[in-house]
Amino acid sequence: MFKRILVAYDGSQNAKKALEVAVDIAKKYGAKIYVAEVVDTATILGLSMGPVPADIVDSMRDKAKADLADAKARAEAEGVRAETALLEGDPASAIVEYAENIGADLIVTGSRGLSTIKRVFLGSVSTGIVTHSRKPVLVVK
Repeated sequence: MFKRILVAYDGSQNAKKALEVAVDIAKKYGAKIYVAEVVDTATILGLSMGPVPADIVDSMRDKAKADLADAKARAEAEGVRAETALLEGDPASAIVEYAENIGADLIVTGSRGLSTIKRVFLGSVSTGIVTHSRKPVLVVK
């Protein structure tokens, strides 16, 4: 049933729980996991501030790369094939678009990530994914 599972990831505890669930599903179905983290270069903490300075963007990318490497290692330690992607833009839109591009059968996301303040101003990323995705979405609490 599931062959390509996309995990929306940000390194938070909820994202790690979502990854654990996705790995468990992948093991049951022999699926491959795609772990994607989005660097939101348009906003910081949900407040429009214009272009983000290059050093901050570099720092955000470095953190995302480390998160993705950790997620891939966790999945592969459980015997699950994993591929990672570092995306940029609006997190919910980027995840939904990436899911379409890879032909994901399922998107797994945590119920909330690192950007709690952003959720207050813009709504949650998981809600955006659920609202706009044509793929099934599993939200892990």
